[in-house]
Amino acid sequence: MLLQGLKVLDLSRIVAGPYCASMLADLGADVVKVERPGRGDDLRWLRGGKGITASFAALNRNKRGVAINLRHPEGQRVVFEMARRADVIIENFLPGEAAKFGVGYERVAAVNPRIVYASITGFGQTGPYARRAGYNSVALGMAGYMALTGMPGHPPTRPGGSLADTASALVAFGAINAALVGRATSGRGAYIDVSLLASTLALVPDPIANYFETGERPKRIGNRSPSVTPGEPFQARDGLVTIVLTSPEQWARFCDVLGLQEIKDQPKFRTNFDRLQNHAEFKAMVEARLATADVAEWVERFSAQSIAVGPVYEFDQVFEDAQVKHLGLVKEVEQPGIGLTRMLGAVARTNVSGDIIRRPAPLLGQHTREVAAELGFDDAAIDALIAAGAIEAGSSSSAK
Repeated sequence: MLLQGLKVLDLSRIVAGPYCASMLADLGADVVKVERPGRGDDLRWLRGGKGITASFAALNRNKRGVAINLRHPEGQRVVFEMARRADVIIENFLPGEAAKFGVGYERVAAVNPRIVYASITGFGQTGPYARRAGYNSVALGMAGYMALTGMPGHPPTRPGGSLADTASALVAFGAINAALVGRATSGRGAYIDVSLLASTLALVPDPIANYFETGERPKRIGNRSPSVTPGEPFQARDGLVTIVLTSPEQWARFCDVLGLQEIKDQPKFRTNFDRLQNHAEFKAMVEARLATADVAEWVERFSAQSIAVGPVYEFDQVFEDAQVKHLGLVKEVEQPGIGLTRMLGAVARTNVSGDIIRRPAPLLGQHTREVAAELGFDDAAIDALIAAGAIEAGSSSSAK
């Protein structure tokens, strides 16, 4: 495993931080997730969950879990002992909150200068919005992502999925690994400041560059690509098929597949710029031909000519696709509290990955005793911490 032996302290909750930590865990890191006693991560309870949800299971697999009261001085002492030994810390408290709990970067780095410490917040550690709560939908709106999404003449539209959270997780994951590489030569760790706002802006570099170049506000254009035509879903006989041309050399082959040889050299359609200017007429002609056959047939025809093409799936169709099955992207996990459940496995495939899902997500406090013992606390000390309300040990705290 690429990250075997790496110790990660996951102080985060909900999506962005836990997803980042789970990617490290998938690659072999020993990730310990800290949750508050009694309730744990709020993701355990969203959408009617009763202490465990499919989302929580997917974002926290391969981790051990402890329940520690960060508002209790003895709980803070336990977490600080974990921080002293960690290689990486991931947290998504509001700026300054981690320091109140005794695990701020400055205090940890003073005793552990090799620490790679990543903070994920809505708006960053400083500035007028630093203390504001930030969530996926807020970031998508403020970064202009919603304004880019939707049909002409309609309001900005929220895209599906937790894109801002996912982008932040990926940014933090990349920065953490870069810091680990740097540490290997310098001997010192790094502090990493990731915000949902900046990470969401990083998803749209082309519209940003075009805006800075022209000063013009991007328009909502539905499913069209602003850069290439064709470059969108088209209606075929039994569904939608996406076709994308990226070079002039493909244009003649595209026309041949559709039997539209007569438009190859027409001034209105000959170049990509021409097609962008005459999009509505072009789309109507293309869809008239596509309506004569099913999506699967068009996928075969265009693929045979090395033209990018693919069906537009509903979610239940995605996981029946032959390529998705071949890649082994879906894993089955026996998750305590749920039973056998399916989840997306690691999407980065390496030749040293090993068994990607080594353990299910932890029950609340499942590994509290185990981790405390590794820190040097004996049974009597652990019992005293539990009695004091500093930590909580689940009924399966010794389970692996």
